[in-house]
Order: sequence, then C-alpha cells, then structure tokens
Amino acid sequence: MNTHIPAALLAALFLAAPAVATSAADGGPAVAKPATPAIPAPAIPTTAIPTTAIPATAPTTPATTLRLTVTGPAPATTAPSPESTAAPAPAARTVTLHCDPAGGDHPRADAACADLDASQGRVDRESDTACILLYDPVEVRAEGVWHGRPVSFARQYGNTCELNARTGAVFAF
Repeated sequence: MNTHIPAALLAALFLAAPAVATSAADGGPAVAKPATPAIPAPAIPTTAIPTTAIPATAPTTPATTLRLTVTGPAPATTAPSPESTAAPAPAARTVTLHCDPAGGDHPRADAACADLDASQGRVDRESDTACILLYDPVEVRAEGVWHGRPVSFARQYGNTCELNARTGAVFAF
C-alpha cells in the first residue's frame, strides 16, 4: 500500500486552508485572511458581447407562413365533343400567405391574416351564410405554420359559395 500523498494534492490542500494569524496586541486570534494561491489562475479570454437594441416592430409571436392551394371548381363544359370523351381536370392555384406582417403572393393577405387571427388559426369555421344547392366541388389545402403551430388542412366544399362562407378570405384568390 502506497502511503505517499502526491505533492500536488498537498499543495492544493495547503492553499485551500485559510490562514489564521494571532495578534500580540489583544492576545487572541486575528481575522482570518484567505491564503494567496502560489500559482496564478489561467487567463480566460473575454470577448465583447455586442449589445443591439431589439426593434420596436419585432413580432411577439412566431410568424405565419402557409401554402394555400385551391383546386376547382371544374371548368364549365357542355356535352363532351367527339374528339375528347373526358372533361378537362380543374386547374389548381397555389399562393403563399405570410402574416406578421401580412404578405406573400396572396392578393388579400391582410384580410386572410385577419380571418385566421379572428378564428385563432382555424381555417374552417361555422357560418350562417346560405348558399345555393349547386354541386360544383372545390378542393382546398393549407400547409405550414400559424403563430408557431403546424397547420395541415384539406377539405372539399360543395361550391365556391360554401368555401368563401366557411373560410373567409383565406382561400379568396
């Protein structure tokens, strides 16, 4: 068994212990002074942290970015022509909507963002609007983020009146 204590450990213990001095004037112990380390501490490099002011227009909530797609309604057709037996597929339109601040290529971005904020991010909501009973289906899809929350919405509406009544300006492009 090795009974020798390493010299570095002894030095650390010695340096960590407080020094006690006695005063001859009052015969009692004086206030203890901490021992001064024999080895200086290594220098820690410091770097200046730049301080920049946060702009007053910084949003308090995460931004909103949605990719919106509308497919339909189907193009108005009459009876198929002899050259073509099937009606052409409805065209899909896609735009990007940004909120906080409102933008993107959505033509009514301000109104669409206001509708989403009023419904707390719900794309579809109840409506009292009466629409005609014409079946001309419209499919919509919304993918992205609303105030930091993921959004994945897809639905088919009976016609554009029903779509506009239930989604406001969100799909009005």
